[in-house]
Amino acid sequence: MIRNLLAVIAVINIGGGVWMLVDPQGVISWVLEVQGSGAYEGELSLASLGELRAVSGLITMLGVVILRALWSLEFAAWLQPLAWCFLGISLARLSSLLLEGGFSPYTFGMGLIEATTAWLLGIHSQRQLLALEEEDDEEYDDEEDEEDSE
Repeated sequence: MIRNLLAVIAVINIGGGVWMLVDPQGVISWVLEVQGSGAYEGELSLASLGELRAVSGLITMLGVVILRALWSLEFAAWLQPLAWCFLGISLARLSSLLLEGGFSPYTFGMGLIEATTAWLLGIHSQRQLLALEEEDDEEYDDEEDEEDSE
């Protein structure tokens, strides 16, 4: 169940990241609309567009790496730093509610989703690492049994 939920989150990150890469103005307009702030009428500088696209690359790759690591014991350890990344994103987003002195349901909701994603990644990573450890122990036991029988 956790693996499937994380896979959905990863696909959403990939899709959202690609959308932000291709249409940063559209993403800004959508976020403002969801927040009830109205449409953005200004123009973004090249530096601002570059920053949005840089973040979109990060978001996209978070999703790609999660998908790669979810079904592979070999890459289970990758999920732990990803959990810390999502926790950092969540804390930064939620801190803006304190620093700006207002409340945004969008920011609060996204912060909770990111914190939950961090928690789920941590749980799944620990389960995968325990399974890998058990697999290694079984291989070690099998090797000892073979040596004892010789």
